[in-house]
Amino acid sequence: MSTPQDPSANPPGWTDPYADLTDISGDDPLPPMEPPTTPPAQPPGSPLLTGLIIGLLLIALSVAVFQLLGPDDSDTVAGTTTNSEGDETTTTDGSGTTTTSDDTVTTTSIPATEPYPPVDPLIPVADMKMITDGMRINDNDIPDIVFGTDADVAIGRFVASFGAPTNDTGWQISTNGYGVCAGELERIVFFGTYAAIVTKPGGQEVFSGYRQDLLTGDLTHPASGLETLSGLKVGDTVEQLQEIYKSQNVSFAVDPKLDNVYLVESSTSGNLLLWGPVEGEESDDRVVGIFAPDVCGRS
Repeated sequence: MSTPQDPSANPPGWTDPYADLTDISGDDPLPPMEPPTTPPAQPPGSPLLTGLIIGLLLIALSVAVFQLLGPDDSDTVAGTTTNSEGDETTTTDGSGTTTTSDDTVTTTSIPATEPYPPVDPLIPVADMKMITDGMRINDNDIPDIVFGTDADVAIGRFVASFGAPTNDTGWQISTNGYGVCAGELERIVFFGTYAAIVTKPGGQEVFSGYRQDLLTGDLTHPASGLETLSGLKVGDTVEQLQEIYKSQNVSFAVDPKLDNVYLVESSTSGNLLLWGPVEGEESDDRVVGIFAPDVCGRS
């Protein structure tokens, strides 16, 4: 029988691999750990990349501010040019129409000016009489040339009777110098002392007024002989004016542009019939002009 062995006995030549380790089962201190080290610093960022990022952020911010504060595209109309200054907005749309709204003034494009050809027959000056609403023609075969008549016809008859205009302003924006509302289109065609006023309401050229003025033209021109239906001519005296219109109301006033003026108003309706500049109110002062009621404000 073999000899019994201690189960804990080690075979010959065996060595304990843990013999050199310190016993850590008791109160012995823990073995020292590897000393801590400072983690490596991050590499510095590129200045170029940083500037690029900041620039992109600024651009995005600018676009956002512009979208918030910029004009509303819904206010832009195709074919319309709008210029704003203060509380006034000026719009040019080429329509030939002038409109005014609150805080907005709209300008009108100027149309081309074409000459008016003569329209026969020639009418003698003696057969033409200035009336409140145009020109009376003392010829049963020729209709009166009243306000609202197409300019081609009205001015054409004047051309046939007086000859070519002595002056023509062409289309222009009125400053109320000839009784047309300021800002509207007007064209003043002169025949010596006689100024025919043409306007363009709704795009249609019409004869709208007149002014017979002693100071605006050649007194030798045929049109200088025009007179009213009652017989008043430029150059007549205040005494003659009052005698001719003694059945009407004749009064005098001071106009800011023309100074002394006379007014002939209907004795029944009170409506203005004729008016114009005058040298004064004395009996021998002369009538300088004979004007139809102004276009602006006329019903």
